[in-house]
Amino acid sequence: MGDAFTFAEGMFRCPFTLYSAQAGAPVMIVMPALGVAARKYHALAEALLAAGCNVLLADWPGQGASEPRPNRRFDYGYRDLLDDFVPKLLAVAAQHFPGSAPVLLGHSLGGHIATLYAAANPRGGVKVIGVACGNIHYRHWRGVRRLMTPSAALTFNLLTAVLGYLPGKAIGFAGQEARRLMRDWGAVAWNGHFQHLGLVLSPAANNPTPALYIHIEGDQFAPLASTRGLAELIQQPVQVHCMPSPRPPQENPHSAWLRAPQAVVEQIHGWLASV
Repeated sequence: MGDAFTFAEGMFRCPFTLYSAQAGAPVMIVMPALGVAARKYHALAEALLAAGCNVLLADWPGQGASEPRPNRRFDYGYRDLLDDFVPKLLAVAAQHFPGSAPVLLGHSLGGHIATLYAAANPRGGVKVIGVACGNIHYRHWRGVRRLMTPSAALTFNLLTAVLGYLPGKAIGFAGQEARRLMRDWGAVAWNGHFQHLGLVLSPAANNPTPALYIHIEGDQFAPLASTRGLAELIQQPVQVHCMPSPRPPQENPHSAWLRAPQAVVEQIHGWLASV
């Protein structure tokens, strides 16, 4: 059935895919967006491979090829991802790519988790890249869009209370998601911070983690203000690279870049050469 590791005391089986470039090259640990299967990142992985990077690609627990699907019994939250899932990804990377510097490359939710991991482990030896990601506090939007994330949080809390999980596919947002994961997500929508996770976060001014944040212009799911709001957890001063969407304007920039990832990979390649 291929390589996999277990998560949450064996509750979830988490398969992973490796793309090998060359010994000693950085290993890009790709962390997907909420509800987006790892297979959707194949073109990105191939582009990174062509740029000389090793790649480790895995689904979030219970998503894509990972089983079982979250429900009232099979549950997890942000803290579980930070304390268990990310360390296991790093261990897999170290096992298969010894001597390669690990880079947490996160899209949307993946960017949240990568940033929080670096904020809680400032000397963990990782680099962080966040693409189309941000702090989802409602104040990072303008006008009626400020209602988007808190309204979603209220709906998700109600559904997870009744069902024990979020039926994302049925409501057109994400996949079948874990109850605590969505409640952690929703808490940030209201308060803009991560104190509810009980993490000790290093001040950004004292955090040596090299980090690159990329904002895709026109991305209403992660506007520039939200990307800056996330980056400030580990960057001071905050530096966000803005780039146009590589796809037609009718396609949502938040995920459309995955269908044409070359421009993002070029930015990543140039940044890696400079740090």
